[in-house]
Amino acid sequence: MELEGRVALITGAAHGIGEEIAKTFAAEGASVALCDLDEDGVRQTLDEIMARGGNGFAMKVNVADEEDVRALFEAVIARYGTLDILVNNAGICRNVPIEDIDSEEWDRYVTVNLKSVFLCSKQAVRIMREKRYGRIISMGSAAGKLGGVVAGAHYSAAKAGVMCFTKSLALQNASYGINANAIAPGPVATRMTEAWGEELNRAFTEKIPLKKYGTPNDVAQVALFLASDRAQYLTGEIIDVNGGLLMD
Repeated sequence: MELEGRVALITGAAHGIGEEIAKTFAAEGASVALCDLDEDGVRQTLDEIMARGGNGFAMKVNVADEEDVRALFEAVIARYGTLDILVNNAGICRNVPIEDIDSEEWDRYVTVNLKSVFLCSKQAVRIMREKRYGRIISMGSAAGKLGGVVAGAHYSAAKAGVMCFTKSLALQNASYGINANAIAPGPVATRMTEAWGEELNRAFTEKIPLKKYGTPNDVAQVALFLASDRAQYLTGEIIDVNGGLLMD
């Protein structure tokens, strides 16, 4: 198993991509710490992992709140004594015209999608630097490169920030044995894309060269690679997982 003996923290693990990453990492031998604002959802993810023989725990956490994040990392250390892998997956998305975004909504989207990555990564780096090993994987988005096709400007700008912040993490922590990379998914078949409606989904699918949406497992497999020792010489990269929607 590729992650045998590793401890991984996955944010936004109640549904979709985060849920799939949590299950994939656990199946590969990692002990997983899971968090989400949806307490019932994240505990259901954990229950499924435990039923398959995995090891982990789950917490309700607001990753946009510094005190909540600090308590989360304290819980991880109390339970496992260390942290090897951080997956910054938590986020929110809404497609709304710029003129309809007020200051409060802008701040909320930047806080949840970008500030949370800073808060969690800052805590993780303190642990990983001491052991001179770590993997930080953050969820960007094709919207952060394209400006958003079915995502608002606040979401797109925040995801662009996540991807640039990833490069800063990589530059400042490479000498400590910490690799930082990001994944930039295109449309993925989740509850969010279901809410777009059949007409929009059909039109968007036609724009993708592979003519289909990705799955949470498509993203989880890339996350597994980045978390494994196979990616030991890869840092500061943004991996596109979008069926050819964006080739750069």
